[in-house]
Amino acid sequence: MDWRQARSCSGVRYLLETAKDNHLAVEPCLLGSAIDSAQLARSDSTIEAWQELAVIRNLIQRIGRPGLGFSAGRQYHLTTLGLLGFTMLASETLASALAALDRFQSLALAICPVKTLAEPRGLWVIFDDSVVPRDARVFVVERGLSAVVQIVSELMQRPLVPLAIEVRYACPTEGLAGYLALACPVSFASNKNGVLFAAADLACALPQANHTAHHQGEVLCGRLIEEAELASGALPITRRVQRVLLEHAASLLTARAVASLMGMSDRTLHRRLADEGQRFRSLNDQIKARFAQRLLSESRMDLQQVAQCIGYSDAASFCRAFQRWTGQSPGHWKRLS
Repeated sequence: MDWRQARSCSGVRYLLETAKDNHLAVEPCLLGSAIDSAQLARSDSTIEAWQELAVIRNLIQRIGRPGLGFSAGRQYHLTTLGLLGFTMLASETLASALAALDRFQSLALAICPVKTLAEPRGLWVIFDDSVVPRDARVFVVERGLSAVVQIVSELMQRPLVPLAIEVRYACPTEGLAGYLALACPVSFASNKNGVLFAAADLACALPQANHTAHHQGEVLCGRLIEEAELASGALPITRRVQRVLLEHAASLLTARAVASLMGMSDRTLHRRLADEGQRFRSLNDQIKARFAQRLLSESRMDLQQVAQCIGYSDAASFCRAFQRWTGQSPGHWKRLS
């Protein structure tokens, strides 16, 4: 778990709503988190994962009510997930929506790794709490279980009862209302934390399925993740160039075009990139290659669709470029990845 991972402030905002419901003021919730109220008021502000964890631990220490994680999880809705929620909503079936959750989990606001695991009865959504400090594990798992059941019910536009829930910790002596509200068998002291959705529910068509919207959502989710990963260690001009290239990934931009979008001459752009030890063509190739690899590995697009997403008019041109970037054909790379 990368505790320096950048993430939306939405999770903290919902934690503060939970605190308010339990008559706890904002200030003690944010203690030691390096988050201020003004930062939370900005819709585009981000924090790091450790900061959200600090707020979680403050709530646990100051409220300490059993089942508090379930209260926090009920704050989550499809709209909470932003672009990922839109992509899931447009999915053909519940199975494809949960596949999107698995592929783009860094956009899911979960503070621990989430994965899906198929079995004969259906599909598990599993929360790996091993990376979370012990004092926060029950809260994080409760929040995840509550949130995913609520979000799946919104996708189906009807209450959905899971087949089973399993958690790694012992049965609490109080605060069982949150588990009872899930209306399905719960196994404590298990070997995993997860919720099992039935195969019949997974195959159900979603009411708002839209193939085009789902495809566009997958592209944009991949772009968001790529931007966050590329920007994390980049110097200022390099980061700005990366963002422009990602925002216009469906075009083959020249250095002059990028410079114009950044409000400078191409000569100035080349000089400032050189000052940071970078070359435009190398950055451009890196962006195209990484974005193409993400689409190949995390989406169901064919080669023609991937080619169009990164600015190539046909699959043949894209394949030649991909071979130049990686030394492999797209098909060979995908089989090995």
